[in-house]
Amino acid sequence: MTDLVDHEIVIIFKKYLHPLSAKLTEMLNEHFSHQTERRGCGYTQATRVIAEFVSQPRDMMGFQDFRIFEDYEIKGLKNILNQSSSYGLLVETWRNLDIDPHVQQYLKASHSQDSFTQNLQQEVDFQAKLRTIHQYAELEESVLICQLLADILLPQTVHTIEMIECDSLEEKPKVGSCPMAEKFFLRIAHHRLLRQGEINIFVDDKGLPIMMEKLNMGDNHSCISLVPLMMNGVRLPAGSLFSASYDIDVLEKQPNKQYKGYVIPIAQMNGFWFLRLTTLAVSPKNRARAFGYHFKQQVDNGLFRPDTTELSQLIEIARDQLYVGHPC
Repeated sequence: MTDLVDHEIVIIFKKYLHPLSAKLTEMLNEHFSHQTERRGCGYTQATRVIAEFVSQPRDMMGFQDFRIFEDYEIKGLKNILNQSSSYGLLVETWRNLDIDPHVQQYLKASHSQDSFTQNLQQEVDFQAKLRTIHQYAELEESVLICQLLADILLPQTVHTIEMIECDSLEEKPKVGSCPMAEKFFLRIAHHRLLRQGEINIFVDDKGLPIMMEKLNMGDNHSCISLVPLMMNGVRLPAGSLFSASYDIDVLEKQPNKQYKGYVIPIAQMNGFWFLRLTTLAVSPKNRARAFGYHFKQQVDNGLFRPDTTELSQLIEIARDQLYVGHPC
């Protein structure tokens, strides 16, 4: 990997926090092995790897999520969990120590230089920097990844952030995440559904569209988010790709106004599985830079306007299924 130029994300984590895992580093640095028709590009692959973390519920005591880093030393965190009660601290998880009021109060009052206090201060400093690591990024696509990685370790809650929570399925459905998944969503955005194609619109409790699913166009049950969503404490941008698995016959639903398919309350769903970011998660002007070979592949394969299509066009299509009238 010595001949590869470090991606901005790789540089930021190396410089300000801790190196990312060898796998994520190789992908983000666009090693040629990830620039294939099946994988798309390294950036796309990196979001697939991140998706595997996101789709698993956060283990508040386990340390598996530190696999995003290269050899992060967790001994200090284990000591904090094991010894905290001896210091009058009730620490139920190593996550979000930097915003734990009891931890803040202890560190402010303590003048001890023992290993416990030093470990605690070190981890608090690490988490505080991780929480704002995206501020070092200049590229749109870098900000997205930095925020995803931070939330994996420091999960958010809908109580502190106003965002729709999306449950994760217990098992990954057999729905692909190939680089061509955007092909049909791009067609849908321009009212070019295949004759046999269907779209389902998942709506929130206010009846607003938050996700679109395509059927009979490539992989069935492939969904794209139309608004930011939260899954297992991780904020996912609009334009994220999900898969679903359900029995349509048992769901409450209303037929679409225009295209074949249904409007379905998302509360009816048993969950989704996050697959990756689509190219639509990044603004058109930055897509070629962010997705490199994946984007080039879309252009070379004649996908419909991958360079100009906006997510707002899919949102408009979704809204048209809810209300009478359709713009010409």
